[in-house]
Amino acid sequence: MDANELLKRYENGETKFIEANLNGVNLFGADLISIALNKADLRNAILTFSYLNRGILNKANLVCTNLSGANLNQASLISANLHDANLHGATLQGADLRNANLTLAYMLDTNLMNADLRGANLSGANLTGACLRGANLREEKRMYSASLRGANLHKADLRGADLQRFPLLCSTFFFLPLS
Repeated sequence: MDANELLKRYENGETKFIEANLNGVNLFGADLISIALNKADLRNAILTFSYLNRGILNKANLVCTNLSGANLNQASLISANLHDANLHGATLQGADLRNANLTLAYMLDTNLMNADLRGANLSGANLTGACLRGANLREEKRMYSASLRGANLHKADLRGADLQRFPLLCSTFFFLPLS
């Protein structure tokens, strides 16, 4: 499916595009509020400045997708694959990212305020300047422990983030104070 077909169908009221093949599609600035893209293939897609708030992208393949400046507030990205995705300046306030793969994701200045990151893999992600206020990274029964191994948290705002029982956080990372 190409961008024009998706946008036309969405404008006509269709919101469910389960398992859609949107590999490499350009949806720059598209208004796709509450769209359902479960298990969709969005590899290498351009979703820069798109509105995907309240969208459902569970198990979606977003490898190398450009989501810079995108609005994903309250979106559901459970078990989504965002490996090497560009989320620079994206807003994911209140988003559900449980068990999401965010390895090597570029998340400079990303807003993850009140996001659920339990079980998310953030290994090697660049979270420089990211806002993680109120984010949930806590470990529960060792099933949902987020991984921040090798993540860059320089100037990240972790005030209010739930890091209870987070294994080895203080010994693995160092934090620089916000200026």
